[in-house]
Amino acid sequence: MSNHQPPKLPLKLFRFYCSDDRLEELEGDLYEVYNEHIREKGPRFAKLFYWWIVIRSFRSFALKRTKMKDNKANTSLTFLRHNLMIAWRNLLKNKSIAAINVLGLAIGVGSFLAILSIVSFELSFNTQIPEKDKVYRIYSSFTGSFTSLNKGVAVPIGPYVEETFSGLDEVAYFHTFWAQVDVIEPSEKKKEFEGQGGFIIASPSYFKVIDQYQWLAGSPEESLDEPFKVVLTTKQAQKYFGKISWLDMIGRELIYRDSLNLTVSGIVKMPDYNTDFEFTDFISHATIDKSWLKDRFGGSEWGNTNSSSQLWVRLNKNTNKVDVMLQLEDLEKHVAEQTEDTDWVQSYQLQPLSEMHFDPEIGIFDNGRNPAHMPTLTVLSVVALAILLIAIFNFVNLETAQSTSKSKEVGVRKVLGSPRSQLVGRFLTESILISLFAVVLAIPIAHYGFVYFEEFLPEGVALDYGNPFFWMVLALLAFLVGLIAGIYPAWVISSFRPVRALRPGAGSNNPGGSLIRKTLILFQFLFSQLLIVGTLAIAWQISFMLDKDLGFKEDGIIYFYTPYYESYNKSELIKNYLDEVPEVMDYALQSTPPVQSGYSTSTVKYQSEKGEVVTSAHQKTGDTTYLRFYDIKLLAGRNLLPNDSLPELLINETFMRDLGFNDPREAVGATFEYSKKKHKAVGVVEDFHFRSLHHPIEPMLYQYREELRCIALKVKGDQIEKTIDNLTDKWREVYPDNPLTVYFMDETVERFYETERRASKLASAATGVAILISCLGLFGLISFTIVQKSKELGIRKVLGASIMQISTILSKEFIFLIVIAFVVSTPISYYVIDKWMEDFAYQTEISWWIYVVGGLASMLIALISISAKVWKASGSNPIESLRYE
Repeated sequence: MSNHQPPKLPLKLFRFYCSDDRLEELEGDLYEVYNEHIREKGPRFAKLFYWWIVIRSFRSFALKRTKMKDNKANTSLTFLRHNLMIAWRNLLKNKSIAAINVLGLAIGVGSFLAILSIVSFELSFNTQIPEKDKVYRIYSSFTGSFTSLNKGVAVPIGPYVEETFSGLDEVAYFHTFWAQVDVIEPSEKKKEFEGQGGFIIASPSYFKVIDQYQWLAGSPEESLDEPFKVVLTTKQAQKYFGKISWLDMIGRELIYRDSLNLTVSGIVKMPDYNTDFEFTDFISHATIDKSWLKDRFGGSEWGNTNSSSQLWVRLNKNTNKVDVMLQLEDLEKHVAEQTEDTDWVQSYQLQPLSEMHFDPEIGIFDNGRNPAHMPTLTVLSVVALAILLIAIFNFVNLETAQSTSKSKEVGVRKVLGSPRSQLVGRFLTESILISLFAVVLAIPIAHYGFVYFEEFLPEGVALDYGNPFFWMVLALLAFLVGLIAGIYPAWVISSFRPVRALRPGAGSNNPGGSLIRKTLILFQFLFSQLLIVGTLAIAWQISFMLDKDLGFKEDGIIYFYTPYYESYNKSELIKNYLDEVPEVMDYALQSTPPVQSGYSTSTVKYQSEKGEVVTSAHQKTGDTTYLRFYDIKLLAGRNLLPNDSLPELLINETFMRDLGFNDPREAVGATFEYSKKKHKAVGVVEDFHFRSLHHPIEPMLYQYREELRCIALKVKGDQIEKTIDNLTDKWREVYPDNPLTVYFMDETVERFYETERRASKLASAATGVAILISCLGLFGLISFTIVQKSKELGIRKVLGASIMQISTILSKEFIFLIVIAFVVSTPISYYVIDKWMEDFAYQTEISWWIYVVGGLASMLIALISISAKVWKASGSNPIESLRYE
């Protein structure tokens, strides 16, 4: 019988499980079996038997393949377990090096983690508010004789925009508010909550523009549509009423400032994400016209702008920013028609919701959270990354420096057949294990950092231990840091040739290239010097600002405000009481202290021989004791006297020069228009700083007024606490429902430079961290250098070299690196400091010695870091290093 061709074998399936040679062998065997069965059993049986063998073979190959995979998986687990065990033994064997590695990485990772938490916290605000890209704030801008920005608008503008603007889905206007709150209990007793803030008097559409709330009781359509209604957040509601059901809170009564009775009409839950809209009590806007709120928030003055009056809009999907800006131009024309003032121009701008949290010039809300400073966040991010890189560089240096001790392990493993990939895996396992320990240690370091900077941190910044994502990020960070830090040393160490690796002293001859290690150390020196010089410059400028003569007396002065909504007769009682207190040497009445963060300006017109002079002047108000109390020097003229026929003013030197006078005596008697009335300058006072030193001294006028509510006291230094205690007792008699808040004048001045103090403390901490990590890196590099030059040092000692000479040989390389870092860092630090100083109208002189101190400090730190190791190497027995020659 002739041979028959068997069915075609499904080659694609079998090639997945066996090689081409084995496939050809299988095809030959099947060919013979097929022809044999054709002869004996016939073609039909032969085909069935053929396919039975094919299926059995396929199953056999598949089982074999699966078994091989299982064996391979078991081998991988065994290999990982083996690497972990060897890594752990190696860490225990080299405890000091392991501790330095872990500590260096932990400091770097902890600093990175803390700064990353701050930056991510600030960047997270308002990002999850629905349709945030369509939400804008309308704010005011003033140009002309009066130039400034104001986050608010005049009261009538909100309803006008709501009625006339097109392309807007919603318009919300509200006023920020604060008050004492009384809760009426069912037993008709009252619970009092003093000094409550975070309230707004809002139009109903507020909850549609800022759509971040979950309604648990009431509704956004009805809860604020009538007068004398208030909506509460869940936290505030529980604060007032305790833990009762939300529905039971509806209808309860609250009293704001003794006489504003409101009924709870809704309960809302705040979102879980970070938001600047942290208001707690939402009072219906309709309440204004029906209550005493009308006197404060119900005005119809188009030219009266208050930062507490907010206006927000939500654009519809077919409207863009340009469309609204065109309508704002029409609004400006309308406002100009409603006002008579022609010396300044009031315009309106749109601020996207996404920019509000980062705009320090406009601010967020009155008495609310302070804006974040985006340049500071950028600097923080760079510092965090730089510190982390320094820590990683240290790890690289220390690992390559220890390559000698691992060279024999590499040689033995390669001789026994280990591929390079397994060697890289072995050393990466060790670096990731070190990184894991470092990340665990970094958590308390970051926590302590938050405690150290607690006074400067924004409220809410913390490590989120309860968030699973936080631990996932830590795990990923441990893996990435270990991978990045360990990949280069692992690759270098695994590249040793077996013959050289097993030779005595192997690994000491340029493993991985000394240029890279020197570059990394140079970067550390450079960064350290920049931080040292920057820290010195900031501290120098802060000291200059705090010590500079402001032009008035500030020591031993305290001040406080009496409640503006209380009868002035009560203020008179407090003032009369001060006459009876022997510890009070003097007191003065004023609208505000001489120096403050806020300011009030007004347009002044003066008709000179050359024409009309229009300028903007800051306003100060007080009684006739103001000059004597603050020891402000009067250059010409006399002090103020009460005068109703022709109001009198005092002006400062800058104002005098703006009016065209050079001699203070010439300015005395000048009359000009101020607040639509004629005023007479009866005296010129010496310039004093009434704002921070960020600003130059500007024109200022001082006027007399009665019924002022800010009282300043001059008290003997050792009697301040006693005076405050006595005053508090009297205060409680007069104002039982209001706490006494006392301010210290010197602390008020210091608060102007809170940002600089924060920067100084941050720079000092970053400098300390960078120096500490750099010291660890120097230890690694000097360890490597000593091993590399051990035979050279031995020979030099045999030939009679002294310890000082050997120390010089080992140290000169680092001195050279410091000199290079100094040359590179000096122009960089000069440029950065010069740009930072531009923010101050009055600057201290940064002397050349600050830059020299930065270089010398780096040199001293380096020498101290390496001195112990160099001294030990200099005193070692030369026989130990020469015994193999």
